[in-house]
Amino acid sequence: MNKMKNFLLLILSLMTGCVASSEVRGCIGGWVEFSCTYPKERNTEYQSIEVERPKKPNIVSSEKNVWENKDRISLFHDTKNKRLRVIIRELTDEDFGKYKCKFFQRQDSRSDTKKIKLDKEDDICQRPFNQTVYRNAKTTITCDYPGNKYSSSVKFFCKDKGSTCEDILSTNSSPLTNGTFTLTNTNRGFNVSISNVSSQDDGVYWCGLKPQEGSYRAATRRIQLEVQDITTSSRSPTVGQDLTYWCKYPNGANIKKFICKGEDPSVCQRLVSTAQRNMNIGRFSMEDDTTKANITVTIRNMRLDDTGTYWCGADSTDPGHSDEFFHKLLITQKETRSTTSAPADGHTRVVITVIVSVAVMLLLFVIIRDHFSLSTNFFHRQKTQEMEQQANTSERTTVGL
Repeated sequence: MNKMKNFLLLILSLMTGCVASSEVRGCIGGWVEFSCTYPKERNTEYQSIEVERPKKPNIVSSEKNVWENKDRISLFHDTKNKRLRVIIRELTDEDFGKYKCKFFQRQDSRSDTKKIKLDKEDDICQRPFNQTVYRNAKTTITCDYPGNKYSSSVKFFCKDKGSTCEDILSTNSSPLTNGTFTLTNTNRGFNVSISNVSSQDDGVYWCGLKPQEGSYRAATRRIQLEVQDITTSSRSPTVGQDLTYWCKYPNGANIKKFICKGEDPSVCQRLVSTAQRNMNIGRFSMEDDTTKANITVTIRNMRLDDTGTYWCGADSTDPGHSDEFFHKLLITQKETRSTTSAPADGHTRVVITVIVSVAVMLLLFVIIRDHFSLSTNFFHRQKTQEMEQQANTSERTTVGL
């Protein structure tokens, strides 16, 4: 009986074409990319393909090894790897359901079919985010996922290139950096930092997930990066002094402004804010002159650890947009100099040279004087002795006579 059943199933599959199926998960607003591998033997050649969609007309194509865009769907019939790549962008409710990838060896032949079921996962997609970044600075992009449901999935980060999304890094990358981009795993997902931002980094990026074993990937968050210039200044105060500087902000900036420290403004440490009742905290204080659109910042009793990068910014009122920054300050420090340990400058070295030279001359004078004195005393003693000898000789001569 079982043999007869299996035989009938085999006959049915030969009559209707080979059918295989798999599941894909995506979310509204994101995109999915899945592959339909050839249903039959690897050496089979197909002349055309057809994609049957749940609520829209089928897509037919005879193109090979090039991307073909149809509405929000892109197709790539990859004859080398014997598969059909399908990308569906800007997913909506009507995109979820059952798909069929149909492969035709001839125009009038029956199709070999691969079934795909696209399911909706509402909890993986996040609100699109617009992030303003600043040339030559650093920025960090956050990709979070709820709970531990997707902890075993591979997370990826890619840049939109039109028909496709070009991979940059994933949690399977080794190492987790390519020089400019660095991926860091977190408890909720991952962060990607970009160092030394340039105009080339402007564009659309996606965070996404793909199963450890599976033939699809799903983009879950869209990030639009906009590269801008920012007013930059530098100061070099002396340790122990007070430093005051000013930040001019554009008209229309949010009322809540702040000062923060760090190379990366997207994750910098806030020091003081106009949202606080007391804007004079510890060594840091700020005043907001709204009539002149100007912030005055004071740092009292500068210390060596105050060296670094400071940012003047304003809180964003849009949860889908990053905070706004309008001034960057670079602080380097000068140490206070003590008379015993500080290195001498040019003037000090001249003074020291003069003092040493005078001391040497005085020492030489003393040595010469002492030597001359000794020589004089020796000469006088010798003369005295000669005179005494002559006197004694004269006396002996007189006595003899």
